Amino acid sequence: MHILISFSLSLLVLLFAGCQQDPPPQAQQTETAQQEQAATPVAEEPVEQPPPPRPPLFEDFQGEPQLTLFPRAGDFRPADDSENLPYWATFIEHLVQVSGLAEEKTTGNRAWRFRSINTIDSVAYFSPVAVDPKTAYKVSFTLLGTLPEGATAGAGILEFDEFLWIGEQYTEEIVQKHFRGSHEGVRLPGTIEGEQSFTFTTSPETGMVHLILFREGPHDRSSVMFDDIRIEEIESVKP
Repeated sequence: MHILISFSLSLLVLLFAGCQQDPPPQAQQTETAQQEQAATPVAEEPVEQPPPPRPPLFEDFQGEPQLTLFPRAGDFRPADDSENLPYWATFIEHLVQVSGLAEEKTTGNRAWRFRSINTIDSVAYFSPVAVDPKTAYKVSFTLLGTLPEGATAGAGILEFDEFLWIGEQYTEEIVQKHFRGSHEGVRLPGTIEGEQSFTFTTSPETGMVHLILFREGPHDRSSVMFDDIRIEEIESVKP
């Protein structure tokens, strides 16, 4: 849009401004004080984060969520300046579209389901959980699905040094800074049905884990379903 201001109009404005009376000194002081007050930054109160989820935890998807699940595609989120970021965002959007709660009509039982997406070998959901260092935990869950040849599904653990309030998949830079270890947990092929479990022990520097619910390998349109996810401390290995 082009705006044309004529010379005569500009001159008229200048003449009008020149004819205005100067405000009295008291008014000038009041206006100056108001400007200074407006320019003074107001100290922001620190935002208190809610307590992070911590074992014992049990998620059956029937009521108030106990675990927060975030989508994950590949190993890392590309950096903000990466040319691959739009492609990753497309994968995440597609994964979210083929994910959600599945409800059994006769019993009303619910489970979290998702499936693979084309052109990418690894999709997952992760849930951040606060943990203690040098502590053993047990993870149990039910898993249902039928996978094509070469595909696997299951759950694992990634360890980090502190609880990070980041609600999306981590970049490689963040992982390199905070990552402290991993545990594959359970990885199953073919037709899967029933309860699965594994244990892991955190490192001396671990303050948070990601529970990873994954599906990897060749693409098809069948879903895997996770339910009755439980995380509990089983023993302490602290000195």
